[in-house]
Amino acid sequence: MAEEPRRILVVCSDLMFSAKIREAGLSPGAALAFAGTPEQYDEALQNFRIVLLMVDLHHPALGGAAASDLVRKLRANPKNKGAYAMAWGAHTEVDLLKGAERAGFDKVLARSAFVREMPEIVRRAVSRIRTG
Repeated sequence: MAEEPRRILVVCSDLMFSAKIREAGLSPGAALAFAGTPEQYDEALQNFRIVLLMVDLHHPALGGAAASDLVRKLRANPKNKGAYAMAWGAHTEVDLLKGAERAGFDKVLARSAFVREMPEIVRRAVSRIRTG
């Protein structure tokens, strides 16, 4: 059986952040998938091998408390065992950020730090997509 295509899975409804992520993912070999509903997220987990999960903790359907389900589902799937999971949110929402850390995200950032660090994190994920 052929291995599923590798993807960076993005959960983000903010147009500015989505554009920045798309821009960072323009390098050759990058493969982004965006999920805006629980159904789209589940479908992506079924169809792709996730290298990087990026979650906006303020997403109306998949952010907040629902984000813990996203990382739990990611980790429960053996093909995504090595996936890196990151989340971001407003620096003023300390409980939200700490909740994401407790839920199992590898990295949780305030929005300003996300803007600074995201291009390098995406670059490393693209490298993993290319090299398998």
